[in-house]
Order: sequence, then C-alpha cells, then structure tokens
Amino acid sequence: MQIFTAMPWIIAAVEGFSTLAVEVIAIRLAIPVVGSSITLTGVMLGVVLFALSAGYWRGGTLSARWDRTQTRAALARNLFIAAVLYGGLAFPLEAALLEKSLDKGMTLPIAIGMTAALLYLLPIYLASQTVPMLAELTNLEGKAGKASGKVLFYSTVGSVAGGIVTPVWLFPNIGVTRSTYVVCGLLAAAAVVMAIGQFRALKTLAIGAAGLIAVVSAQALASPWQGIFSFDSPYQTIRIFEQQAENGRTTRVLTMGGGRASGIYADNGETSFTYVREAEKALAAVRPENVLVIGAAGFTFPRDAAMSTTVRRVDAVDVDPAVKNIAETKFLRQTLPAKVRFLPLSARYAVRKLRKDGNRYGFTFVDAYYGQGIPEELVTVEFFKDIRIVSDHTGINVIMDPEMTSGFARNLLASFAEAFGEVWVRDVSHGDDLTNILVTSWAIDGSSQWKGSGSAYRDDRNAADRDHVQLIWGPDRS
Repeated sequence: MQIFTAMPWIIAAVEGFSTLAVEVIAIRLAIPVVGSSITLTGVMLGVVLFALSAGYWRGGTLSARWDRTQTRAALARNLFIAAVLYGGLAFPLEAALLEKSLDKGMTLPIAIGMTAALLYLLPIYLASQTVPMLAELTNLEGKAGKASGKVLFYSTVGSVAGGIVTPVWLFPNIGVTRSTYVVCGLLAAAAVVMAIGQFRALKTLAIGAAGLIAVVSAQALASPWQGIFSFDSPYQTIRIFEQQAENGRTTRVLTMGGGRASGIYADNGETSFTYVREAEKALAAVRPENVLVIGAAGFTFPRDAAMSTTVRRVDAVDVDPAVKNIAETKFLRQTLPAKVRFLPLSARYAVRKLRKDGNRYGFTFVDAYYGQGIPEELVTVEFFKDIRIVSDHTGINVIMDPEMTSGFARNLLASFAEAFGEVWVRDVSHGDDLTNILVTSWAIDGSSQWKGSGSAYRDDRNAADRDHVQLIWGPDRS
C-alpha cells in the first residue's frame, strides 16, 4: 500500500531524472560532431529550460480545468509520447541532423539550437507537464503551495540523480546508447503506472507495442559504428578505426570527442601523425632526462619518448583514466614502457601538483587540443606560466589556420608569448584550411619566430571558446 502512496513522488523523481539525463545525453551525442564547448552546453541548456518553462505553464493551465481522471490520462499519454520521441527520433537522429545542419553552412550556435529545438522541445515540453499535473493530483488539502513544493522537491532530487548518475555511472558502464534505453524505459514505465485504470488493457498494450516498434526501428536505421572499437567514458567518446593512408599503408586512428587524437601504422605500430614525429625530433635535439606530456590520447608520443636512451621518465597526464588501458589493449596493442608514468589528473591540477612535488622537466609537450573542441582552461597565460615554472623547453600542438591570422591563433600565440617571452611556430601539416602548428618556447628546426599581436587569454577573461568556434565553423577568418 505504501508504494502506491509514494507513486506520485516516484514519478516526479523519474521525470526529473529523465530531464537532466536527456540534457547530458544530448550534449554527449553532439560532442563527436562539434566537440565539447561552452557554446554547445549553453545552447542545449537554453533549449531545455525553454521547453521546461513552457511545459510547466501549459501543464498547470490544463490540469487546473480537468478532473483527476483526465489529468492522469493526459499525464500517462505525455510520458509515453516523450519516451517514444526520445527513443525513436531525438537520440538516433541528433548527430546526423547536427552534421547536416553544419554542412548547410549554419553557424555552430544556430545548428545546435535548431537541432535541439526540432528534436527535444516537444518531448521535454510534454514530460515537464508532469510536475504541475502531479501537484494538482496530490493537492488533497487545498494547499497548492504545499503540493507543488513537494512535487518539485522530488523532481529536483531526481534531476540531481540524473545529472550525476548518467555521466558518472551509466556512460562508462553501459554506454551512451544503452543509457538512452534506460531513460526511455523509465518514462514508459511511469506512463504505464499512470495509465492503470485509465485505459483498456488491450489498447494500452497496442500503444506500447507501437511505441516499442518505433524506437527499435529508429535505432536500427541509425548509422551503426563500423570501426574497431568504441567506448563512452565519463569524459569523451573514444573510437578506433583503420583506414588506408595516401602512401598505401593501413593506419589505425584513435579519435576523442570527434577529433583525430593519435595515429599509427597498423603493420608495425609506428606513429603516422606528422606533427608527433616532428615533436619527437624536437625532443631528440634537446635530449632531456624527464619528459612531461599533457594530453596522452593514444600514448604514441609518451611511448616513443620513453624509447630515447637519454630519457629516464615520461609523465603522461590525461584527465580520463580510461585512456591508458584502451591505448595498450585496443590501439597500440602493446604494454607501455616502464618509463611511462600515467597521471589520470586534470592538466591544471597536475602541473601545480608536479611543481609542489619538486618535479622538473627538460621537455614538455602539450597535446590536449583537437579539431572540434578546445579546453579553454589550457590556453590561458596562467596555465602557460605554470608550465614554464616546471619546464625547460615547452611545445604545444594546436590546430589552427595556417596563416595564423584568425582571432584564435593570434590570441593563443599572444598568451603563449606573454608567459614564455618568445614564441616560435612551425606548420607541420601544411593544410589548406586548418593545419597542425607546433608552437615552441625556443627555436626548433624549420620554425620561425612569431612577432604578431593579439589579446592574451586569461582565467578571468577568456574568449578562447568563442574564437575557436569562429575558427572551426565561422564563414570567414580575419
């Protein structure tokens, strides 16, 4: 009997859980296409909040003029439709629609906003009507404030759970795709509970079967991953695939968050990325004893650096603890040398901790930037100054325009120059649109000194995300 008494609060918690879980999933599904950025998070959050506000208002208006039977029936219908729309349309189609929108020339914020609005506005709007409808159903004392406050409490508790459980437990343990099944299943189960006694059993079964068929069909039609390996960690989507290079050799490529992070030749494991080979030449010229690598990715640079006879230890820093095992078992397919020490820490914290512990490095290589996204906390003057304290020679790999005239290029180089005094650059990929630029604190073979100007990025005034969005997706570069 108690479980039936508690049922409204359980359903409120399920609605709250699903809403935050959907937001996290929506952001996650977009990352392989556009990378992780404040623009992505901000636009998605705006769409979700707009849908929630509209759903709260409409649900309150409708439930105020309906009787309890009508309200329960509408609530069950809304939850079920939301589950079908999420599983049958929104989750399977988001990445494809977002990519096509960008291909049509839309700016990044507009493409994200349009995709989110088309796919998520309606189901969130419907599901969010649960809160005012439950408040109306549980208002038995004639105290609307008390009833709505209690429903909102349980809904918010569910939201807290959805915001934490989804990325921390669901993604790494069952993956993003199965996480979407959990959300849809919870909403469908809540709909069934609310439908008890409201619809005929045969009708309910038919509607449920139709919804299940729609979800399964949409998932089947969605383009499956055809590569070697795919994994959704709490931090990023990691994928590995093989392809033929221009020289005819087969390369194995590891991507993170939609960007190509590491590459090797499949026949002998030799690194295939030009910029990594050039960074290794710079390291060989310095002949350091200790090496610091920030952004381990597929561990190609740490592995190769450890093979140098002059190197005693390589500290590889990456915030994602899953990358080492994936690199050894799925990508490199070999155990890393004993010289490599993996530090699963955030870059900012790791550098400061290493400094406090008295570590000093003859060579530091920052390889944490990738094509679709930019960790904006790693391009500030403050971060570069922290590195300078522990590093004798520092190099970073950045994907930018080869002319280095974009706002992102000029401002990043200005930040580096302010921290290190001088900045040297070398285009190591020679791309027509975007290219890999090795930025160093000293002159390396083939580099030239950068003497341009820009506005340095700082922790309290950082427009790197905005500038990077303009670089990657903007129609023009200044």
